[in-house]
This record gives sequence, structure tokens and C-alpha cells, in this order.
Amino acid sequence: MARTILRLFLLVLCFTSAGFAQQTPAWEIFGGYSFERSVVRKYYKSTPIIYTFREDYINLNGWELSITENLNRRFGGTLQLTGHYKSPEFRGTKGRQNMFSIMYGPRFTQRAGWATLYEHVLFGANHNSVVVSPGPHASEWEFAAAGGLGLDVNLGSKAAVRVLQVQYSPTNPIVSRQNKFQASAGLVFRLGKTK
Repeated sequence: MARTILRLFLLVLCFTSAGFAQQTPAWEIFGGYSFERSVVRKYYKSTPIIYTFREDYINLNGWELSITENLNRRFGGTLQLTGHYKSPEFRGTKGRQNMFSIMYGPRFTQRAGWATLYEHVLFGANHNSVVVSPGPHASEWEFAAAGGLGLDVNLGSKAAVRVLQVQYSPTNPIVSRQNKFQASAGLVFRLGKTK
């Protein structure tokens, strides 16, 4: 799948030319659905009164909101907020998983008349929590870092569809296995224009 996505991005770059020039918006605001594959902590009763846990990869659903300020046609800064949720049940015990992140970093963009291809590197904080009610809970903040690629298809000068954004993060609070993978899609709204 990673090779297919990379080929798609390279294809977009091949068709990019000055003839496809588009006006660069000052601001791009994205909101949409987000999917995350992440390790979580699953609590269960090892005896009638004692809880223990194990760690497993699961799929979480959620949202993403990001705001990008473009300083010029190719460079800007992105603030990204995400939330992902799941209530997995393991050995009869149901826990609520909540994962949030807030990150900021540089974005590098390649623009064509019909599409925008970008990559970003983000830094900030992750917050993970798991709650069993009644029962144990765990909550932790941690430094966060992520790298991602995305493709927006233009609907005109004021809007676009974010067809796909993929992102990898090597940080994940609470658990011992750190790697997280995220994919997002939704709508982009564009405001103003760069000088």
C-alpha cells in the first residue's frame, strides 16, 4: 500500500508544471475523518478482584482538524489537532480508549492547477487515557512527533477534497510499543491569499 501511495504522489509531481499555476491561499483549514492504528492497553480481571492488562494493536476512529498558514507557494506551518476513540472489550472487560494530540510544524507543498501535494513534520504532545468503569484507569501526556504526506484535489480556488493524508508517529503514551499509523480524509477550505 505504501508503494502505491508513493507512486500516486510521484505521478502528481510529474504532471505539475508552471502552466497549472494556482493562486496560493494564505490559510487552509481542514476538517475530516481520521483512522488510527495504534497499540492500546486492554484491562481484564485476572482474579475476581485484581485487574491486569495486555497491549494490542487496534483500529480507532476519530477526527482531525488542521490549520495551515502558507508563507509562500511552497512553505507554511501547520497546527494539527486529532482525537481517536474506541471501547474494546477483552475477556469480558470493556475499557474506553481516548487518544488526543496537538502538534505544529513545517509543511512543504507542491501545487498544480488541479491538486496540491504536501508533506509535513510535526511536533507537540500526545495524551492517551484508558478507563474501565468501575475499575482501573491510566492517563499520560507525552512528547509527540509525526511525519506525513497528503493529496488535496481542488474544487475551485476556495475549497478542496483531502483525498488522503497518511501519517506515522513513533510516539505513543502509556504503552511500550510506540508506533502509530494514521490516515485522514475530508474537506479543505481556503481563505485569503499570500503576498
